[in-house]
Amino acid sequence: MRRTLFSAILFIGLASPAMAQPDREPKDGKMVYPMALSPTPFRQPVSRDYLLPEYRESIQGNKVQMFLRCFMEQDNFFGREESEKREKWNQLAIDDPELKTLTQYGGRLVERDMYDAARMTSAEWQLWYFLRRDSYNTLLPDVQKFRVLVTVLKTRVRGEIANRNFDGALHTIKTMFALAKTMESHPTLIGSLVGVAIATITISAVDEFIAQPGAPNLFWAATDLPNPLFDLRISTGGERTFLSHQYEYLTKPKGPLTDKELEPFLTDIDEMLKVLDKVLDSGLSKGDGPPPPPMSKPPKPSERYAAWAKDAKRVELARARMMEFGISPDVVKVMPPLQATVTDDLRRCEVYRDDAFKTMTLPIWQSKKFPAEMDRKDFPKSDMVLAPGLIAMTEKIKNALARIDQRIAYVRIIEAIRLYAHQNGGKLPEKLDDIMLPLPVDVFNGKPFEYSVKDGVATLHGANPFPGSDRLNRYYELTIRK
Repeated sequence: MRRTLFSAILFIGLASPAMAQPDREPKDGKMVYPMALSPTPFRQPVSRDYLLPEYRESIQGNKVQMFLRCFMEQDNFFGREESEKREKWNQLAIDDPELKTLTQYGGRLVERDMYDAARMTSAEWQLWYFLRRDSYNTLLPDVQKFRVLVTVLKTRVRGEIANRNFDGALHTIKTMFALAKTMESHPTLIGSLVGVAIATITISAVDEFIAQPGAPNLFWAATDLPNPLFDLRISTGGERTFLSHQYEYLTKPKGPLTDKELEPFLTDIDEMLKVLDKVLDSGLSKGDGPPPPPMSKPPKPSERYAAWAKDAKRVELARARMMEFGISPDVVKVMPPLQATVTDDLRRCEVYRDDAFKTMTLPIWQSKKFPAEMDRKDFPKSDMVLAPGLIAMTEKIKNALARIDQRIAYVRIIEAIRLYAHQNGGKLPEKLDDIMLPLPVDVFNGKPFEYSVKDGVATLHGANPFPGSDRLNRYYELTIRK
């Protein structure tokens, strides 16, 4: 199947939940995760257990090419039969005896080839030319390949954790985080979304790791991870190329276009919005909060543009806006009404897209103080075609990235609790302020996580990213092993 940009988004949006272990069901409006912890110190030197390859380990080369090379050497290993086995193994409980037989799963492919890829110094996807040439029709066959690789690593690491092979598990976890971070250089938001899917699986493996008796403490290792985990500058930069190159003939007009000349562009926009509607209806991940208000599917974008072109007041307003955007008045004046409405919509989409992107590098609790001009509640009544769906996609991805940072923050606090218990005779801290370590705040509200102790059980939880989604309302119930 040919994976274009939007079809890849739809596929990943629908398939992401299946990549993780089957989740428990919410109870009383929250997801409860009980964990029995061993009071264990970190190992020294602390860099021994860092979770990303270090500079001293680096080897020259392109991570993307090396990860994809794994498929060339092991065709049968990635076939349907073996993939179905991995799917079954990855759903077993961590104490299932069958997992203990998989501690060396993948052999040299995992412990050497994938780890070599993780240590390489660059990650070049060679997509800039294709994004400019094909825009939303760019093929992304390599995206799905990276999703397959993480299922292999997940099977391997769970076998190592089940056997309490902590050094081996950390070696594999380091490869998994590096695989996720490789997606950071992908010049699309779908690349970031795949990175989120891989990182989610990796952090779930870390949760299983720290819950094992005697597991070394990873507080400083988790603290060493980038915060936020993903930098979106490359992906948002890539996204900004789509409209500007695919529709440059419209957004930077040199003269009038007839309705006949506009037909190919309108057909393309109709198809793009049809796929985008499916993506937004499906959701990008399990429990991704309440869906956006339904946007009008009929009439098609081309029909909406045609109707607007018959509204003289609207056409004049569109002409005035285009001159504000810097389009020559001489060109604007000779535009037919249909061209004026389409060009105006495209230029307004660029404005609102950049407005939504402007806070992408801020923690989400800060960005919420500077919301985009077009809010989700405005979508159904919007007088624009392209902007609402693209902004809704941006919002979903930004929330998905923030959930990863919240999960890493949970790991840091849980490991700080384990470290406190080690230093204080196996006791839980009465409050987080008792822990003399740099603890993170919740990325969703900028406040400390909530923590309490009752009858020897500590409850830890942060903000629910979507109050309407119980599945994202995580509560950890922590006890200390005796």
